[in-house]
Amino acid sequence: MVNPALRNYRIPAFADVPPSEVCFADTHDTIGPLGAKSQGECAINPVAPAIANAVANATGARFASLPLSPERIFARLGARAGTARR
Repeated sequence: MVNPALRNYRIPAFADVPPSEVCFADTHDTIGPLGAKSQGECAINPVAPAIANAVANATGARFASLPLSPERIFARLGARAGTARR
């Protein structure tokens, strides 16, 4: 973590965010209200895979299930180090 305290964390401003384009797909969902599809989870869905990819890039160990706890990461790295020494 770059910032040791949350009070020093700089929240990105509008000028810091890259431009994006919103595209609407003509679909109809039978479950959603009035045929609408939900959009609430779109921002949180890519977080876990992004963190898993960052851990894989940093350690070389890929995790296919959650949680990515320090204990699981340490155990996997310890197991890999143990097999590499033999």
